[in-house]
Amino acid sequence: MSPSSRKKVLVKRSLALRLALVVTAGVLLAGCAPAASDSPVVPAADAPSPAASVDDQAFAPTVISPDDLDGKDATVKIGTSLVLTVPDGTEAEWTGTTGDVAIAEFSPGGPSEGSVFHPGFLPRTVGSTPATLTGPDGKTIRFTLSVVAP
Repeated sequence: MSPSSRKKVLVKRSLALRLALVVTAGVLLAGCAPAASDSPVVPAADAPSPAASVDDQAFAPTVISPDDLDGKDATVKIGTSLVLTVPDGTEAEWTGTTGDVAIAEFSPGGPSEGSVFHPGFLPRTVGSTPATLTGPDGKTIRFTLSVVAP
């Protein structure tokens, strides 16, 4: 056998081997996927529908800068929170109070379990309460926090 014909045979065998590997891999992967007949067909009328209740839905938090609170009224819904946008790295340096912790209370920020959380206020029950927020510079921001029903 001449060297050029031997090379052609090796190239053909190599291509045939690659093709066989691709086909085998495809067959094995197809065997991992469930067949369409494996899952029962549920008529649309019998399929469960998502909950439509307001009580089951999540609300987004109210996000605000501390400077936007100074001397103002802030409103937050029960089931959400008032999240403060503070400069990165200062999250744990902010403190806060409320006049009535039964209505809302301060939630400190800072690192926890590999994440960094922003400080904020957690609503407890419907009502209004005076609140304060003190930043790392010692400046105290006073505002009224009103908690409303969702």
